[in-house]
Amino acid sequence: MKPGRGILPAAAAGLLATGVIAVASVPRQAPPDRARFSVLTPAGPAAPDPEAFKALDRLVHARHRIGPSDTISGIAGMYGADVRALKSTNHNEFIFMRRGGYIRVHNGDGYLYEVSQDGETLNGVTSRHRRKGTDLKEFRAEVVRANRLPPSSLLSNHVFKNGDRVLLPGVYLDLDTYRVPLPYLPRISSRYGNRYHPIHKKMMFHNGIDIPMRIGTPVYPSRSGTVVFAGWLGGYGYVVDVKHSDGYITRYGHLSKVTTTKGAKVQKGRSLLGRVGSTGTSTGPHLHFEILTNAGRSVNPTAKFGRK
Repeated sequence: MKPGRGILPAAAAGLLATGVIAVASVPRQAPPDRARFSVLTPAGPAAPDPEAFKALDRLVHARHRIGPSDTISGIAGMYGADVRALKSTNHNEFIFMRRGGYIRVHNGDGYLYEVSQDGETLNGVTSRHRRKGTDLKEFRAEVVRANRLPPSSLLSNHVFKNGDRVLLPGVYLDLDTYRVPLPYLPRISSRYGNRYHPIHKKMMFHNGIDIPMRIGTPVYPSRSGTVVFAGWLGGYGYVVDVKHSDGYITRYGHLSKVTTTKGAKVQKGRSLLGRVGSTGTSTGPHLHFEILTNAGRSVNPTAKFGRK
């Protein structure tokens, strides 16, 4: 064996053999099938060995299937990853973990960006995602080193294809996603969609979800935004509507008390909007929570928690 070359642990060797792909990571003495270690090659098996991720000294990524007891911090620990990096890579805060679903895992420090169309360039990707306060040329060189792209990439402006992945070291997305607007979520008493209305005694479409809580429980914004309505709204009782950066609106209904005003700038999970009540058309204390698109259509809130 030549000086400077180490022996991969068995788990790591097995990982490479099964097809988990290193991102733009070509060893000094590359094997004949060096293409399989390229950023241009998609990741491998759905169930990699987490220990191999820790053993390899180069960047690898794969899919992890979410088990019944998995948490985002637990998954990060398994693979030696950073929670912020996994959240950014998957564009998901993982407030709820969908059992049986998949999460993209990697052992790098930063955002593993997936190219969305042919022709994206190194210069374009790094310009859009450069860390604040860093020199663009230095960041571009850092990206080339982190992904082990050829140094000539800096001169030729490396061109990516749809589906390619590139690690942006130290970059973490500011995920403007929806959170549960309460201190916790014990259960949902009435879900989004068609239901038999308990007061009107007929089938009606339910535009949001009902979360039973004690009267007086604090209600916070699901996302940061601007209050566009605060007051009484017919069957909703006391309501607060918050408009967000993309034009979507979150609605918080049946409040016992409103503690904000129209025009107020509110922060996700921090600004008090009001308190749970049973005002308007209601059978008991609960929060009615809706998400409305910029066209005024409702969407299923439970499908949006942790996402944008």
